[in-house]
Formats: sequence, structure tokens, C-alpha cells
Amino acid sequence: MAWDILSVCGWPIAGSRNDHQTPPQQAPPRVTLVQEQSGVDGAFLLAMLLTNHLKRSGDNRVLLFAAHHNAAHYTAACQKLTFNAASAIQSGQLRIVDVLAAVYGGATAGPALLQLISDRVAEAGPTSTTLIIVDDLTCLGAMMGGGSGENAVIDFVERLLLPLQPAAAHCVLKVNVSECYERLCTFLADLAEVIVGLGPLPSGASHELDGILTVYRRQSTSYPLLGALREPAKTLLYKVHDRLVRTYVPGEVGIKNL
Repeated sequence: MAWDILSVCGWPIAGSRNDHQTPPQQAPPRVTLVQEQSGVDGAFLLAMLLTNHLKRSGDNRVLLFAAHHNAAHYTAACQKLTFNAASAIQSGQLRIVDVLAAVYGGATAGPALLQLISDRVAEAGPTSTTLIIVDDLTCLGAMMGGGSGENAVIDFVERLLLPLQPAAAHCVLKVNVSECYERLCTFLADLAEVIVGLGPLPSGASHELDGILTVYRRQSTSYPLLGALREPAKTLLYKVHDRLVRTYVPGEVGIKNL
């Protein structure tokens, strides 16, 4: 039994029957947090979110800050997902800020790096059709250096999300959940409507599967005190292929109960 990863994460699927339902029933989550553990890479999920959002409407926009992988990595990933990234970049539908190129080119560093990102967001003029992706925040913290870097990233996220609220834009943040970033992860978890955890298989490497995906979605309720509660977690096993991602339910026939 295959489940679509994006629908499990609460994102409408481009071209699906429910794609054009009016909000809030089919509105994407305002803040999605992707937490990856060591040994797995969540870039495939970001590429799927990016291409799906742009395929849903010609009016949609994506602003991607690439600090973990470079811009060429995501351009190639979009091509594999049958999306012409070069055309989207040329039209302005997709903007990729190559943070690694800026740092290694000596153009910016430290606080100026976070200011660069803030300036690019302001230039984009985010609206309700804008998706902002940051890959990833822990890389930015490392570039800032030590504990002060973590504090700077927390301040940056607060400044990043503040102008997005009135614009109703959407934001996807990726972070590594290593222990040295525990405080940052806790801060981000409190902000996120949807948390997607990506981890390795407990039994070790496998040719059949790449890892485990667990989704925690905040409950939809009109009572503010209950807004922090999460729905029961949904867990899937996944395998990343060249042009698609297959998912399986743990214990499914033909898949080892890992």
C-alpha cells in the first residue's frame, strides 16, 4: 500500500481531485519543520514540496535558500521530478539563493549572511502563494559559529516569520536534530504546524528502504488552549528512487517489519 508523502504531510497534491478546494480545508500548513537525523538527507522531500507547489499554479512562487546543498543540486532534482527548473528560474517563479556560493565566494559571512537572506525575502515580497524554503538552519548556525550562532539563528527565524504572517506565506524549515542543536529544534517545534521526522532504519542499512518518515500534525481546533496538541503520529517507510519516492506501511506484506 503506497501513501503519498505530501498528502500525509498536509500538502495538497498538484492535479489531484481536491487540489482546488477553497482554504482552509486544502490550505498548506503555514510552517512545516523537517527534522532529519544523521544518516538521512531530507533534500528529496524539499524538492518534492518545491516542484509540487509550482505545479499547482502558475501564480505560485518559491524562494529557496540552499545552505546544505548548492543550487545545482536542486535544479537537477527538479529535472528528475519532471519539472523544468531552468524555465521557472527564468520566469521568476523559482528563486534559488545559493548560500554556499556566497560564503565560499567571500561575499558575506556571520550576521551579514542572515541579513542577506532577510533582504532576499523582502525583495521577493511574499504573498499567500509564496513558499519559502530554508535548507538548512543548522548549517547557517554552524556558519555563524558556536552557541552564539544558535542564538542568531533563533533571532533570524523570528524575524523571518514575522513579515510572513500578514502575507499568509508558507515556510518550510529543515534542521538537523543532533544534540548540539536541541534548543533550536525545540524552538522550531513550537512554531511548526507540521513536523516531519526523517530517521534511519533501526536495523541498519537496507536495499529495500532508505529510512522512516514520521509526521506530527497540529490539531485543527477553535480552542486556543488545544492548539498545541498534535494528532496521532503517522509513520511510513520510504525508498528514494531516481524519479520517485515509494512509501510503505510498517509491517506491510513484502516489507520487513523494521
